[in-house]
Amino acid sequence: MQVFPSFTKIFLFPAYYLLHKNIFFGFIQKYLIKKFYYKNLELETNIRSLPISNYSSFFFKTYEYNDRKLIEKNINKINKCIIIGGGIGFIPCIAYYKSKNKILVFEIDKNIKKNLLINLKKNKCTYDFYEKNLTFKKNKKNEFFYFDNNFLNNSKYRNNGEKIKISNISIKKIKNFYEYNTLIIDAEGIEEYFIKNLKNLDNIKYLFFELHYDLFNKREILNIKKNLFKYRFKLIDQCFNSFYYKKI
Repeated sequence: MQVFPSFTKIFLFPAYYLLHKNIFFGFIQKYLIKKFYYKNLELETNIRSLPISNYSSFFFKTYEYNDRKLIEKNINKINKCIIIGGGIGFIPCIAYYKSKNKILVFEIDKNIKKNLLINLKKNKCTYDFYEKNLTFKKNKKNEFFYFDNNFLNNSKYRNNGEKIKISNISIKKIKNFYEYNTLIIDAEGIEEYFIKNLKNLDNIKYLFFELHYDLFNKREILNIKKNLFKYRFKLIDQCFNSFYYKKI
């Protein structure tokens, strides 16, 4: 599971900082354009916990590029999606419009909850929303996460920012959870937790996740790959550090 070969880094990273994190175009997007338009979607982007430079990803439409490419290409009406890390609602909206099925959305950051819900409603998605951390442990009520000034860096695995206690919710308490067959994960390292617990997710046949390679060493990444193989998930598609696996 090689993510960024050396030659890719040489070309990718300069473009990343020129387009995806450009403070000049970020300023234009935040204060002049104000909204993020993508195809038929319109999203509010008045996000307090997002640096101005990150707004350029809306300007150049590189926001969530990896996940968006995989989901647009591989989601259809057979998919019933659970989204871990709803963000501002961009990926949930795309998943809904590609599948036309009700989605389950989990997002623990209360600072972006308003944006997320506005965008889901504005784009007429059918959804259930949970401001809780999804877990397999029935009796563990809370989990600690680190919240950064940039909501894109919030993580249980990245030890920076303010340490905050988050309420858990067990999969057993989610109505109709086992009717959903697709899991989409973009939550700064939490992909490792769900892949490690695939034995508890017999209903999941389609798996999309962004691998945060900077949070795991080579051995841990190898273990992620072994678990995917153990539970019969085959790699179908990839875009940079985002992956689509299907159960065979």
